[in-house]
Amino acid sequence: MLSMFSRRPDLRAAFVELERQGVPTATAARLAELFARADARELAYVNPRLLAANLELDERATLRLLLAALYAGLVDLHWDVRCPMCGSTQHRSGNLSGLHHDEECGTCRAVFASRLDDEVRVSFSLAERLRPRAAVHDKAHRDGIDARLGATPGHALLLMPEFQRLFPQQRLLPDESLNVTRTAILFTDLAGSTAIYARRGDPRAYHLVRLHFDELFRVADEGGGLMVKTIGDAVMAAFATPATCLRAALAMQDAVAALNERAGLSGQERLILKVGLHSGPCLAVTLNERPDYFGGTVNIAARVQGLSHGGDIVLTEAVRADPEVAALLAGRPLTSDSVQLKGIDEPVLVHRLSLG
Repeated sequence: MLSMFSRRPDLRAAFVELERQGVPTATAARLAELFARADARELAYVNPRLLAANLELDERATLRLLLAALYAGLVDLHWDVRCPMCGSTQHRSGNLSGLHHDEECGTCRAVFASRLDDEVRVSFSLAERLRPRAAVHDKAHRDGIDARLGATPGHALLLMPEFQRLFPQQRLLPDESLNVTRTAILFTDLAGSTAIYARRGDPRAYHLVRLHFDELFRVADEGGGLMVKTIGDAVMAAFATPATCLRAALAMQDAVAALNERAGLSGQERLILKVGLHSGPCLAVTLNERPDYFGGTVNIAARVQGLSHGGDIVLTEAVRADPEVAALLAGRPLTSDSVQLKGIDEPVLVHRLSLG
């Protein structure tokens, strides 16, 4: 093993590049050490969850580290698809553009609609220029790790702001989409923002709106989600689970309240955040050259936000029924109502969480 590594660049020296991207020296050195000690199979297949366990980091922090290594040319990214019929996993592409809504299994020839949070997985490998020729894919090795720890779903990477920022070329083709079994969608807007512009003037009001955007973007990232887009004074964010979405919504309300205090805003000039949440299936797409989500779940979330009075959170029964959400809401008073939303055929049961 040592002789194989002596014929390629020193990994510790190569991984110093990570420090230029803000990775702590100790973390960069530890990652280099893990790769240096790995056998050939481990270099060809890096499961982020196994790496997270070895580094004592959570999965999102590990993905952030791997994205920094990918940007530095130290690792390669692989989008893989697991066949739901026969269970075989096959590498499809190094770029998201290589994935398609309908995939055909190369083993059993089954045709299926791949789901971004299930069949589509992401893995990594040490960059080819840094690894020995003996590093080859070992199916049994991979299957054993995946069976023990599970694979990282592709949706987890799509929800990383760093992925969107560092790799803008990683996009689904414009005419392609991928199913997502469950996404929690959050919409916010500012109540009474027209009055703020009238009282403060456009430049000052826009400055305040930008500050509130900064807070929402920060909270979404820290909460494990992605700020998908801004629409005027409103935002749309996506999360993997209803619980992470609700936690972020609560943190956003706290962040805006703190911003009001720092900016000395009171009375009718205070920023008042309206928030609506819904969870369900949707499509991941590329729209205006950016990742986006499409479908009824998104439409309902947007309509539910419109029910918010500000300083509260309105969520659907699909969110409230989640066991983790139920635990978060324990002891909090909710007011519930069945409402008819524009463009939605059936009434929707919603719950209002007042925070004042």
